[in-house]
Amino acid sequence: MKKAYVIFLGLGNVGRSLLRQILDTRDVLASRTGLRLIPIALADVSGLLLNPDGLPEETLRAALQATTDGNLLDALPGIRPLSEVGNALRAGAVLVDVTASPQTEPTLRAALDAGCSVVLANKIPLSGPWAEAREFFEHPHLRYEVTVGAGLPVIATLRYLLDTGDRVTAIEGCLSGTLGYLCAELERGVPYSVAVSQARSLGYTEPDPREDLSGRDVARKALILARTAGWPLEMADLSVEPLYPESLAGVSTEEFMAATPTLDEEYASRVAEAQAGGRTLRYVARVGPDGGEVGLVAVPQDSPLGALRGPANYIAFHTARYAEIPLVISGPGAGPEVTAAGVLGDVINLSATT
Repeated sequence: MKKAYVIFLGLGNVGRSLLRQILDTRDVLASRTGLRLIPIALADVSGLLLNPDGLPEETLRAALQATTDGNLLDALPGIRPLSEVGNALRAGAVLVDVTASPQTEPTLRAALDAGCSVVLANKIPLSGPWAEAREFFEHPHLRYEVTVGAGLPVIATLRYLLDTGDRVTAIEGCLSGTLGYLCAELERGVPYSVAVSQARSLGYTEPDPREDLSGRDVARKALILARTAGWPLEMADLSVEPLYPESLAGVSTEEFMAATPTLDEEYASRVAEAQAGGRTLRYVARVGPDGGEVGLVAVPQDSPLGALRGPANYIAFHTARYAEIPLVISGPGAGPEVTAAGVLGDVINLSATT
């Protein structure tokens, strides 16, 4: 039985779901894969829990409970300074970044230099300036499947197309389960403010919903797809439409949530206008070799995009081989459980092959 040591950066919704899946299915995973997954470090902004031989299950369960209750890891005994995370890095371990932080990049690079594999749920390191992000795309021991499509095999399919010599010409689709859910709720007549609040409570949004509503999260996904396809675009090459006014960009999360009812009438009017023309609103990303756009589009109700329901994602790859009819991947594109399962798949794949 091969031991696979796992280091967690972040213990939010996805991180907790991943840890639960490892704890609850480790015997099944061991019998199917020959791997025994052993969490050796848990880190958040408050500090680090570390045992190089494996954190005891009671410690892992206590960390799950504490963070579920809204506490940070420093509420637990044995916490160490976050600066000691380097002590967890060892050749063959897998570091998992399930944060939404730009501050993890030095640790990611240190992990790769130490011989660790890295799995990213965090899109930020992949969507920064190309000169800095390029290493992550090209490193053989780094995976980032869940950064687009949660648990759907989007990146794997794109890599398959490229590895078999196909040429991708354009990528389009609905890349946000959060905004898919929002559009579906608006279509049902649910006010904008209620739909945003519901999406947040279901765990579909980032902690600050504006990360999704701004279009930045979709733009990052579009940029990741473009770069994976071989187009070294920058964020400035994408035009992005936010779903709230600039006046709400600088307020606190609580102030933003309190102000969302002021947008109910505007979005109800946009929905009604689309429906009057036999269309429905979808938040669509389109990207090609020279750039792309991300924004709210009125699409025919009977089109593939118009037929999407709830948080479903839809990604269409237009290629030299799939020229007349694109290769399509569709399914649930949000939720901590399916996202964590995708991260777990990357962890298993890297652990088995390195």
